[in-house]
Amino acid sequence: MKKLILILSFVLVLGLAACGNKTSNDTSDKENETAEEGVEETENNNSGETNTEGKNQYEGEELAEGEEKEDLTLQVLKVDEEDGITVENNEIYQAIQAEIENDPKMGDHDDFSLLPLDVVYFEDDSISLMFLAINRLKDPIKNIAFDLTFGNQDGEYIFENYEIDLTEDYIGVLEKNGAIPFFVDITEEDEEVFDTLSDENVHMEMDNFRIDFVE
Repeated sequence: MKKLILILSFVLVLGLAACGNKTSNDTSDKENETAEEGVEETENNNSGETNTEGKNQYEGEELAEGEEKEDLTLQVLKVDEEDGITVENNEIYQAIQAEIENDPKMGDHDDFSLLPLDVVYFEDDSISLMFLAINRLKDPIKNIAFDLTFGNQDGEYIFENYEIDLTEDYIGVLEKNGAIPFFVDITEEDEEVFDTLSDENVHMEMDNFRIDFVE
């Protein structure tokens, strides 16, 4: 597991969200840079796409009149919990917590949302993008997997159909109205592309979305 050595001075949220329909059939394990073990995959039923307005193809149930989304709760990655990390003793989690407190209603209702946060450097000299996964669905979820395309609208992509596998062994269970960070390795060239992204030029898609619901 990577150890953080650079503390974020700020957290940049581009205001994006993406989601997809899901099923929960058992499948085989696959390796991914963002997880230590494989994920139980499920057959894809549909996929969602995000543009700069945060509009996507999947439509969940709307909020009733006068109803509000609950405040988000930041969760610690299971692998970090096992290493003794908490929100209170880690400045990265504290920075994310401050961002959530600034906008506790972020994330689409009855949906799964993905927010790119910032670049993080590790003690092994690798570079990662930190994302925040948000569960606004009706039930806790685990074994989240999808193919991510992320970059700008001119076709400069940091990731193109890149498989993200967030196994239960890595993130644990993402509770309803819960949010959890995860990290994906990038290059210095990818970081340069990320630095040019804005609400006006960003492009993000999640295809082949699979999750397991926890009853």
